[in-house]
Amino acid sequence: MQSISTEQPFTEYPVRQVELANIPKWLRQGAEDIKANPWSSLLYGIIFALVGMGMSVLSANNPGFFMAEAAGFMLWGPFLALGLYDLSLRREHGDPVNFLKSTLALKRNPVNLLLYSAMLGVLVLLWLRMSSIVLDIFLQDTAVAEQHSYIGFMAALLGSKMGWLFTLSFMSVGLLFAVVSFMTGVATVPMLLERKVSLVTALNTSIRAILANWKVMLAWAATIAVIIGAGLLPFSLGLIIAMPLISYASWHAYRDMVDTR
Repeated sequence: MQSISTEQPFTEYPVRQVELANIPKWLRQGAEDIKANPWSSLLYGIIFALVGMGMSVLSANNPGFFMAEAAGFMLWGPFLALGLYDLSLRREHGDPVNFLKSTLALKRNPVNLLLYSAMLGVLVLLWLRMSSIVLDIFLQDTAVAEQHSYIGFMAALLGSKMGWLFTLSFMSVGLLFAVVSFMTGVATVPMLLERKVSLVTALNTSIRAILANWKVMLAWAATIAVIIGAGLLPFSLGLIIAMPLISYASWHAYRDMVDTR
């Protein structure tokens, strides 16, 4: 494996513009990475699926809290994909793909990767608190709150005026957190993995890449939300494919948008 480059603390990297046509290309490249690394991809996918199942168990009698947990899972997604990014980087360099070594990817840039993980962790905790407040305000003492099945919860939610107000409020608050996670996550973890840059440099690069391609990035964010959301629905089993696919595709999106060479 090529050694990670050490750089000045505040290096600025050029960002490139991409097009909507790049999105299906990234997904195809992600699928090719899965075919090239089937067992490692499967192992990561199973881990993510087990996490999703764990969230379902924890919120078995509270579908509203599952919605908050699932959104929090997505907020932490940019860091959770670290090992899969490492597999893409190894394949790109022509190095042997190794699941166990990829689990140690944090060692490439430990301080800055841990700082970013902590930042996302704080974001997730704030989200869970805010979503809990929204749940308490809108669903307390309503027919929606009494539902203990996901189908019953959604039916009651969509069938009540208070349910629609809750949905609007929940999604509006969640969107604010999602914007922060997405804007900082597009390039941050891949760059910190690839090069020994500071967290400030990686965050700056990620935000500039988003601003330079905001229309395409809106479509890419929607694509990620749909695929991961669909992966969470059938008892989280869909995450076995969804998480590796999106993680690998995100690596290729980073490659197209940021010039680090």
